[in-house]
Formats: sequence, structure tokens, C-alpha cells
Amino acid sequence: MGASDWTEIVGATEGVTDAYTAPPDLNECRLHYAQIDERDASVTLSFETSAFPSNPPAAWTGKEYNTVEFYLKFTGVSKLRVTGWIFSARDARVTLRVHGDERVGVTVEAPGSHLEFMASTSFLARMRSYLAASE
Repeated sequence: MGASDWTEIVGATEGVTDAYTAPPDLNECRLHYAQIDERDASVTLSFETSAFPSNPPAAWTGKEYNTVEFYLKFTGVSKLRVTGWIFSARDARVTLRVHGDERVGVTVEAPGSHLEFMASTSFLARMRSYLAASE
């Protein structure tokens, strides 16, 4: 399953699937950050995209937004492995896969950076839009 099919793997993605006809491909988004929380065995990945939805939430209508940020939270994390982590990971390749026991395998790779883990649950934790400065 490709990175553009991630809404079929991650649970509770209605915010994205209601707003987008086709959800943004994770590999075309910038990885804003990765947060590992050992207290509740979770990993949160935040992505940014300039691909604005065709059906944005009503609260976004009429605003000058040009960037969407969404957070995917993975809980019940096990088999966590991090091998290096550098700034270029923002342009990482993200792979999600379902395992037979309904667990989600996640791999985030960029030159000099590698993050890999298994999660028992995953969901869209937050989605917001804002006006980002031009680069």
C-alpha cells in the first residue's frame, strides 16, 4: 500500500478524508517533527503540506491559509528503533504497512536518519491550517 493510501491504514482519519478528495501523499509532505513519548509508549508524526483540501472545514473558509498540518499518533508502540536523526529527515520517506495482527508498522527514512516501530493503534490526532511564510 502506498504512502498516498495512508488513510486506509491509520484509524480515525475523517478530518482528512472529509476535506480531501485524495489525501496528500505522505512522501510529498514535510515531516515537521517526530515526538517519541516513552510514558505512554507513543510516537506522534507531524506533517506539513501546501496541498490545500478541495473541501476545507468551514472554519478555514475565507482565510488566507496556504499550509495544512496534520498529526498522526501511534500508540502501543513496540520494537522502536532510531538510527541517527538529522534535520534532513524533514524530507523523509514514510512507509506504513499493516501486519496480520492489525498492528501498523512505520518506517521513516532519510539520509542519516532512520525511525522504525510497530504500533497497536493509530489515528489522526489533529489537523489545522495556517498561513506560512514563503520560502
